[in-house]
Amino acid sequence: MAVFQQKRSEQGAVTVFFIVIFAAVFAFVALFIDFARMFALQAKAEALTHAASRSVLSAYDRELAERYGLFAYGQTDGNYIMSKVLQDHFELVQRSEGLPLLEAKLDSSAIEMLRPIGIYPVFEQQIREQMKYRAPIDVTLDLLNRFKPMAGVMKEASNTVDLLGKLQKLYDQREAKLDELLEKQRQAADTVAPYAEVLSGGGGGTRGGAWNSNISTLSDAAAEFPEYVSQVEADADKEPEDRMYTAEIGRYRSATSGLFAELDRNQHRAEEKHASHLSLARDLLEEARRNNDQMRQTIEEAERRPEQAGYNEVSAGTSTRGGNAAPVGDGNVIADIRSQAGSLLLSEETFADLAADINRQSAAFAGLRNTGTSLLAQSGSVLSATASSPSFASSVNSTARACDAYLRQFVTPSSANVLDASARRLESHRSSDKERKATEKAASAKLKEVAGWIREIEQLKNGLKEHQAKFDQLEANMEANQTFNQSVADEASAAAAINDDPTEAGQASMASMDGLYSGLAGLMGGMSDSVFQMEYVASYFHFLDVSALNGLLEGKGQADKLEVIRGQFAPESQEVEYILYGMHNPGGNIAAAFGEIFAMRLAIRTMEGFSKNAAKGNPLLVFAAALLYGAQHAQQDMMTLTRDGKIQLSDYLKVDLTYRDHLRLFLLLHGRSEQRLSRMLAVITLNTGIDPAERATYIKGSVTVAMPLWFLPGVCKALGKVGVLKGNVEGSRYYVAKQADFSY
Repeated sequence: MAVFQQKRSEQGAVTVFFIVIFAAVFAFVALFIDFARMFALQAKAEALTHAASRSVLSAYDRELAERYGLFAYGQTDGNYIMSKVLQDHFELVQRSEGLPLLEAKLDSSAIEMLRPIGIYPVFEQQIREQMKYRAPIDVTLDLLNRFKPMAGVMKEASNTVDLLGKLQKLYDQREAKLDELLEKQRQAADTVAPYAEVLSGGGGGTRGGAWNSNISTLSDAAAEFPEYVSQVEADADKEPEDRMYTAEIGRYRSATSGLFAELDRNQHRAEEKHASHLSLARDLLEEARRNNDQMRQTIEEAERRPEQAGYNEVSAGTSTRGGNAAPVGDGNVIADIRSQAGSLLLSEETFADLAADINRQSAAFAGLRNTGTSLLAQSGSVLSATASSPSFASSVNSTARACDAYLRQFVTPSSANVLDASARRLESHRSSDKERKATEKAASAKLKEVAGWIREIEQLKNGLKEHQAKFDQLEANMEANQTFNQSVADEASAAAAINDDPTEAGQASMASMDGLYSGLAGLMGGMSDSVFQMEYVASYFHFLDVSALNGLLEGKGQADKLEVIRGQFAPESQEVEYILYGMHNPGGNIAAAFGEIFAMRLAIRTMEGFSKNAAKGNPLLVFAAALLYGAQHAQQDMMTLTRDGKIQLSDYLKVDLTYRDHLRLFLLLHGRSEQRLSRMLAVITLNTGIDPAERATYIKGSVTVAMPLWFLPGVCKALGKVGVLKGNVEGSRYYVAKQADFSY
């Protein structure tokens, strides 16, 4: 019996041992199974979160996408879509799985909408994505290839306009100073005329009265002096009542002393004014010399303009144009005109001669003053009759001769007149000035006519009040978006004023062309946001039908012009112009666009005008004629554009530019602008009723999924606390949370 009990005891030990081993293996396998289910749930939850988030993004606003190529979330509740997608998935799994291994359930889901399309960076990114393939092709084919052949000749024209425009101002200032200099010398010379009248009655004037009917000048006094001396001597030893010549002596003394006094006054006055006028003349000469030096420096700096870089880059770039893309125009002819600018300078010899003339005039007056002073010194002895008659007569004659010599040199018109010779010397290099001034006047008149057109277009707003309410709404939309972006509002662009000064207008138009070629050069280095936005605006927004303005520009159909224009000046018909210039009235944006078109045409036509007027010789005359040609033909181009809807780029380059092409160029020229982004969004809001500040483009989806644990939930929870598990265990359920971020 004891043996039997011993054996049974041994057999039980083995059983317990196997139970322990089996329990350990079972626990390990069970834990491994739940771990596998947890990792599977994590992967599935990740995939579900991504899928559900993408499903939410599929509910984008169809109108924004179709009209403007923009993607933003629509009005459907995103949380509903996400919850619905997840619930449907779990229900499908439950129905289709024969052996549910995970038994996962949706615990919660949420969507957070972020990054509204009304934010500048988001809006710009969508524009960039929309245009990144299209813009480079369109810009290269439509703009870059068209303007590339003209880069060289436009560079020469721009340099020449810049140089001659500066030289013209300096030239006119210099010549005005020289004219004023001669006037000061003439004014100085005129101070001697009263002096001459006292001496001998000369000088071209009439003295205001005489002391005696026989003595009106010192020459008369000298002629009668011997008789006066004899009368004084005859009465010298007589009593007063016996004197015979008292009245005659008194009259002589009165007349002669008055003449000496007048001579003294005239001399002092002449000394003061003569010195003052000649001092001013010297100052004017120095100012004219400085103007001349500035002209010389301007000529030397003309070939180092930084604005040339854009033209050079475009000219050197590779063209994709088929056929002949060689440079066009008479660039060498224009460069030759510029090279003649040195002919406008005055030589140092000219300034030295003018300075010598001033010194000569000063020396001549000094000699006259010395003889006059010697004559005045004899006044006492003359009046007392103690002077020598020959000495008095000699002094008067010497002073009169000095005065006459001065007048012949500086007052009396003759070939010997120094000032007349100076005037002739200055006029010798002004032979073209009269024709130039007339040409500039004609160009100014043409510019005033075009400026009148622009003003008339702008003033059309006064007869189109029915559109103002929409413009006011656009302004409110724009300001709301600027506030949303915390952007500082800027002032709208003013309508491009046409300067009636031909030089100013020419320089302004060439400055715009410099900016355009600088922008085109930038395109060759890669596309920028300004290019993407340019093409986006030109592609998705409406612009004016320019034919509506043909009657206004050509002066026909005036009675009906407002009715023809009325519909075209509504905001929805000039969206591109509004986005570009930002004026909140029916006429301002169109006027600004036409002002810029005229400026661009003026630059191109002025370039042509240089070649066509090069034979005129004088650089400033050629410049004025080129500007007149430019103004005349640019005005014709404006009418052609409204009549045909397009114009040829240049006589040298027979390619067409439409009104839309011009707007694209101006968008490029004006560059990127936050205010322009706000205006784009304002137009979109007006047309669709969609507030960009409320339409998200980025979602953050969060999903929490739960799964029952089959084995050892406590062990899993403990492992989760030490960081072994992702997710968390609550009771007998395992929860995993996933997040997915997506954007359009």
